[in-house]
Amino acid sequence: MKQYEHIILPEQVRTAIGYSPRKAGGGEPRIPIRNRVEHAARLERLFENARTQNEKIQEDMLAISLPARTGTYLEFAGAPENELLTKSLEDQKSGIRLLNIRTTLTAENEEQTFATVYVPHGEERKFISKLNQYANEDTQFGKPKNDKLFRSIESVNIALLRSLWTDNINEFPTKRADWYEIWIRTNDLDTIEEQHKSFIDTLNALHIQYKENSILTFPERSVFLVYADIEALSLLLQSSDQMAEVRGVQILAGFLFNEYRSEQQEWVEDLHNRVKFNHNADSVVCVLDTGVNNGHPLLSDIINDAHCGSVVGEGSADRVGHGTCMCGTTIYGDLRNCIANNNPIIVDNHVASIKLFPYKSPNRKDAWGYLTRQAVAVSDVMFPRKSICYCMAITAEDCEKGKPSSWSGSIDSITYNEGNDGKLFIISAGNIRHINDQDKEIIEQYPYGNGLRPIQDPAQSWNCITVGAYTTLMANNSYEFKERVAPSGGVSPFSRTSLLWEKSSLIKPEVMFEGGNLIKTNDERFPYSDIEDLQLLTTSSSYLMRGYFDTINATSAATALSSKFAGKLQSKYPELWAESLRGLMVHTAKWTQCMEEQFPVSNRKDMERRLRFCGYGVPSEKRALYSYGNGLTYIAQQAIQPFIKERNGSVKINEMHFFEFPWPKEILEQLGEIEVSMRITLSYFIEPAPGEIGWKDKYKYASCGLRFDVNNENEDSRAFQLRINKAIEAEENEDRGKNDSSRWTIGVDNRNKGSIHSDELRLTAAQLSTCNLIAVYPIGGWWKTRINLKRYNKKIRYSLIVSLDTPIENIDMYVDVQTKIAAIVQTPIEVKVPID
Repeated sequence: MKQYEHIILPEQVRTAIGYSPRKAGGGEPRIPIRNRVEHAARLERLFENARTQNEKIQEDMLAISLPARTGTYLEFAGAPENELLTKSLEDQKSGIRLLNIRTTLTAENEEQTFATVYVPHGEERKFISKLNQYANEDTQFGKPKNDKLFRSIESVNIALLRSLWTDNINEFPTKRADWYEIWIRTNDLDTIEEQHKSFIDTLNALHIQYKENSILTFPERSVFLVYADIEALSLLLQSSDQMAEVRGVQILAGFLFNEYRSEQQEWVEDLHNRVKFNHNADSVVCVLDTGVNNGHPLLSDIINDAHCGSVVGEGSADRVGHGTCMCGTTIYGDLRNCIANNNPIIVDNHVASIKLFPYKSPNRKDAWGYLTRQAVAVSDVMFPRKSICYCMAITAEDCEKGKPSSWSGSIDSITYNEGNDGKLFIISAGNIRHINDQDKEIIEQYPYGNGLRPIQDPAQSWNCITVGAYTTLMANNSYEFKERVAPSGGVSPFSRTSLLWEKSSLIKPEVMFEGGNLIKTNDERFPYSDIEDLQLLTTSSSYLMRGYFDTINATSAATALSSKFAGKLQSKYPELWAESLRGLMVHTAKWTQCMEEQFPVSNRKDMERRLRFCGYGVPSEKRALYSYGNGLTYIAQQAIQPFIKERNGSVKINEMHFFEFPWPKEILEQLGEIEVSMRITLSYFIEPAPGEIGWKDKYKYASCGLRFDVNNENEDSRAFQLRINKAIEAEENEDRGKNDSSRWTIGVDNRNKGSIHSDELRLTAAQLSTCNLIAVYPIGGWWKTRINLKRYNKKIRYSLIVSLDTPIENIDMYVDVQTKIAAIVQTPIEVKVPID
């Protein structure tokens, strides 16, 4: 669908107010009604055409002395917006195998299902026999035999290369050679070695290059890494009876490490030639770590010497290796993905490195906060007038039940930045290392064992984004019989949690990124191993001696990926505050299916547990960067004065902000009973209490808190405002009072912690059509209670992010909303309306 930039709301939609789904069940498959005689005759002609085409392919290949396949690859298509009964297309006894199933959109924007089937030589008669039965024979119930199968088939054709392509269609092979994964069928009749040799013989006959040490083996499939263009791949399909799928390559780290340095250099030169770095970028990602060896050919053009600093009394070079790995991941992500295609590598951020962790001797415990401030000051000198996101994967010992420390307090103060332009800090949650007997016991209890290792200092900072790790990585065939600790999409075994923190403490981590996995070795001394293929590929600090590549994993890798993500947002939307960038990352996060299975939810306590393990989930880069016709995002950046001092000297709540969102009401009403999701995220930076006086109480540590709410169905503006007034009173009295948690996914008890709050409503479109009134209101904090510090008249900035998403694709709510905003901007709105 067409991509749009997010909607930055104008002032006019906000008023400052004084304080006084239905799902279908089971049943019959959705398949068309056919004219039996005509449909059978048409399918028979299509089968015959496919047989003739296959014979022609065999003759052509033999004529040029190349191997020719003996069987036939057929592509079956279902009718648009109908089902294709794919299970009935396979007959394993006769060797007819279903290779892949794909769903695509037609030109009319309708879903259509395709299936690719391999039919051994001579077994075509199976389909023809079943088709004759459909045409001429009835069951005992008076229906045509094989009725549903053949009614579900719209067409059948000889399968071309596109039929075996199961990856992103935009990455489909071209005339330019590239690396691809060829997935071949394997069986139990012959040895794997014999089947691999047969396919290798075909590759050699066609002079197609492949990587011998990168073959993966799975049940019924093996994967080869080949270097070819579209013509060579098409010839391969015409020559081999073993192919099942073709995909863009997912290079595993292991085989790159097995190459000589000279062979690695070929990959490095290719990567270097594809980098397009914007030297005029206004966005910066600053890595606070062990320094960087920026002479690496993949770093030298992007991190120059002027952007390398140190605050620990030694040079900026990286003698530990961790910082260079972090910088490489922050720039490229997992380098395997860059190697896997020939696309340009766009770098729209400057990258800086400041050494915060010395090589010679560790920093004193009480020095971390000071040194972090110094590092930020150095970066401000390096990049005046640029937006800087800070990436830090250095953590100390466990924090005490999530309570602030001097280090986390310093970060909260840095990010708040005296209420001016805030600073975005991204910090790792800390790792479970699995190096002692106690940690081995923890991993044996995966995933619940992760809950026994709390997040480390300073990741309990209120204003930072704390990053946990999940994983989707798999190992190569050398480890095919080794069990992975974490399933695909599950929490990484390295990731720490906030489960042991106090119930009132922050929800940490907020987001999850790839952090790698472990295998079980069946070795009593070393039962778990973090092999190279279960880590991310990145740049090596020892590139002059050992090789250009290294690996990185755990929450360090996740934090670097998160910073890369944030850098893209920062570059795309330079007008957005740090509060908004942080908010967008949380706002677009979703739990994977595996996370939902690992931490099922039946009540609010279960939801809190999932949040403390997985945060809000894995952010979506596409949804964070863009709005769509059927999924739009509003962003309101505002400042509110929470408190005011009265004549009698006391300080009270001053105001709340009331938004009447320009809403696609008519479109939502037309969608009726279709389920639509509305997600809201409120992000702001608190000013931490000076000194340790308030660090043991959430109402005393934060300068103030903010909350949001949405009007109920048929709740008008007046009733909604009065309800919010009561909510403020309840918060002021530290009384939970009544709330409408039942309609929210996360609920107010779980979301109203810390300084970022995100939740979702899933209602019918008709129900949501009237829910466009949103309030942002303050609650207490030390600005209100510590009158002597005279902070009661200060304002706090916040970002309110609201999204509407619907599964219906042929609509455009975005254009409708833009039209409404244009009309609103021309109409002046009273800024402040008192309430009795």
